[in-house]
Amino acid sequence: MKVSEVFRIIIAASVLLLAAGSCSRYLEKTVESPVLEGGMVEFRYPSPSARTVQVAGDWNNWGAGDSEQGEVLVGLMGRDKSGVWNLAQELPPGRYRYYFLLNETQRIIDPANPRVADDPWGGKASLLIVP
Repeated sequence: MKVSEVFRIIIAASVLLLAAGSCSRYLEKTVESPVLEGGMVEFRYPSPSARTVQVAGDWNNWGAGDSEQGEVLVGLMGRDKSGVWNLAQELPPGRYRYYFLLNETQRIIDPANPRVADDPWGGKASLLIVP
């Protein structure tokens, strides 16, 4: 076997190992969201590097809250040790639009929720149906 063939095999094996590592990290960060259980809805979003993550939706004035009442960072989620942000919210039966607000500026639809609807500003939001 020529040196160039061995070199190509080593490079191909390295690329496969890197790809496998990337896939396993992706699968580790895949989370189910939203989770409905016993009248509560738990929202989850994996982002170890975010400073803050909020759930903004129809039920909380899209995260704006009411500054006159001293509400700031409405829908603020907590982060667990693995970097997954979560918040349990009680919502009555109905249809709700929401998105995640990263670092108070970046709107992200829920990557774990395939349901999407129009938001009030002509963009897209995730759709939640609470039975």
